Amino acid sequence: MTRLTQLMTATAVAALCAGSASAQTLTAGLSAAPSSMDPHFATTGQNQQLAMNLYDRLVHIDAAGNFTPGLATEWEVSEDRLTWTFTLREGVTFTNGSPFTAHDVVYTFERIPEVPNSPAPFTQRLAAISSVEAVDDQTLVVTTAEPAPVLISDLATIYIVSRDAGDAESADFDRGTAALGTGPYRMVSYSPGEQLVIARNDDYWGETAAFEEITIRFLDNAATRVASLQAGEVDFIDAVPPNDLQRLSADDGIDVISAPSARMLYMGVDQLEDTTVQIDPAVGNPFLDVRVREALSLGINREAIIDRIQFGSGAPANQFAPEGIFGHNPDLPTPTYDPERARELLAEAGYEDGWSMTIHGPAGRYVNDTDVLLAVGQMWAQLGLDVEVESVPTNVYFGQATAREFSAFMVAFGITTGESSLALRNVLGSFDEDRGWGSNNRFRYSSPEFDAALGEAFEAFDDAEREAALQEAARIAAEDVAVIPLYWEGNNWAVRANYSFTPSPDGRSLMTNISLD
Repeated sequence: MTRLTQLMTATAVAALCAGSASAQTLTAGLSAAPSSMDPHFATTGQNQQLAMNLYDRLVHIDAAGNFTPGLATEWEVSEDRLTWTFTLREGVTFTNGSPFTAHDVVYTFERIPEVPNSPAPFTQRLAAISSVEAVDDQTLVVTTAEPAPVLISDLATIYIVSRDAGDAESADFDRGTAALGTGPYRMVSYSPGEQLVIARNDDYWGETAAFEEITIRFLDNAATRVASLQAGEVDFIDAVPPNDLQRLSADDGIDVISAPSARMLYMGVDQLEDTTVQIDPAVGNPFLDVRVREALSLGINREAIIDRIQFGSGAPANQFAPEGIFGHNPDLPTPTYDPERARELLAEAGYEDGWSMTIHGPAGRYVNDTDVLLAVGQMWAQLGLDVEVESVPTNVYFGQATAREFSAFMVAFGITTGESSLALRNVLGSFDEDRGWGSNNRFRYSSPEFDAALGEAFEAFDDAEREAALQEAARIAAEDVAVIPLYWEGNNWAVRANYSFTPSPDGRSLMTNISLD
C-alpha cells in the first residue's frame, strides 16, 4: 500500500473519520462463491465456511482436533454403543427469536436427505443413524444400526436450522427467508456470485462476534483480490497467489499469514466402465488399468508444479491425510517423477501410441488452478498423449463433475474433522447412496479390499485400532492409484495491518477468526 507523502485533503480527512466511525465493520474478498446459501446443499468448502458464520453444530472441533461442546453440552453412548444421548444447551435462540430445541435437530436431520440437486450431499454424514428422537426440548437420542465411533465427527459438520423453516427450498435460504440459525452472525442480504452481507447476532450464546457487520465480496480473480486489498477496498483476502506473497509481506500496511493445509489436490480418472465420455469408444477406457494410472502419476513433476506455479507454497502429496492428521500412513512413499518408466508402463498396457482426451478443472476455485491443470496436461502430453485442457467456471464445474461428465479432472478434498476417515469414505469408498459412502467418488473407484479396511475403521472405538485400519485403507488406495495425488495446498491469507487473522486447522477462511487489533 502506497504511503502518503503529502498532506491529506479535507475530503480524505473526512473519509478517514468516517472509516473510524465504522471501525467494527469488515469487508472481505473471498476467492470462491458458494453454490447456495442453503447450509445443507453441499459439503464443499466454500459453502461450509460461510455456513459456519450463520449456523451452529451440536459438536465443535478445537485447534487440537478435540471434540468440544457446541449446541450440545454433553453426550454419552450406551453400553452396546448403539444409542447416543445428547444434552442440549439451554437458552439458545434462533435469529427469528424462536428457542432452540431437540425438535430443531430432528427437523435438520430429516431435511438433509430431501435437499434436491446437491452436488456434494450431506446424507453420508447421517447414514449411520437409524432413528433420532426428541425426548424433550433439551434431550436428543440418536440410534445407530451398528456401532458408529465416528458419529461425533460427522455431527460436527451438520448445521442446525430452525424447524420454522418448514418446507423451505434452497432458494429460500438464498433470499434469507429461511436463514434461521444460531450462529455468531445473521444474514442481511445475498447477491449470488457477488456478495454476502452478514450482521452480528447479538443473541449468540457464545463469544460475541468481533464485527457489527461484514460484507463478503466474491472475487474469483486473484489479481483483483490483491489489488482490492492494496487499494483499501477490502480488509482481508484469502487464496493469496504465491507469487504475490513476497511483495505483500514487504508492505508495512499488510500482514500475510501462511499455514499448511490438509486439502489435497488430485486428478480423478473414470474407473467405472469399459468406455468413458471424453475418450474415443474405440480406445476404450485406459484408466481401468492400474499400470495406466501409475504411469499418469509418474508423469507428473509435483516439485516443479509447487516451485514454478505455486512459488514454493504446498507440499507433494501421497495420501489424503498429511503428517499430523489421524490416519496418516508414514510408510507411503511420495510418488516420484519418472516419465521414462511412465512410457514403459503405457506400452505394457497397450497404449504405446497414447490416446486423445480432454482433462477438466475448475477456474478460480483453487490457487492457480488453471495453470496447474495446464501443467498436468503438458506433462501428460510428453508421455505421448494428445491432451486438451478445459477450465470450467466453478459454479457449474462441480455439478458437471458429479454428473460424471468428465473422464479426467482436477479436484480437491480437505480434511476438516482431524482424521482421514471423512476423506476416505467420501472420496474413495465405493459409491453407495444407501450406505452413505462415495458421495465425492465422482470417478467411481471401487475396491472390496479398501472398503473392508475402511469398514473396520468405522467399527473401531479404540483409537489405535481405528488408526491402523485407516492406515491400511490408505495403503490399499495408494497401491491401486485410486486417485492421482498432486499436492497438499498451502494456505495464504492477507489482512490490512490493523486487523488480525488466526488460521484454523481446516484451512477455511472463517470470519470468526478475524479481529481488530
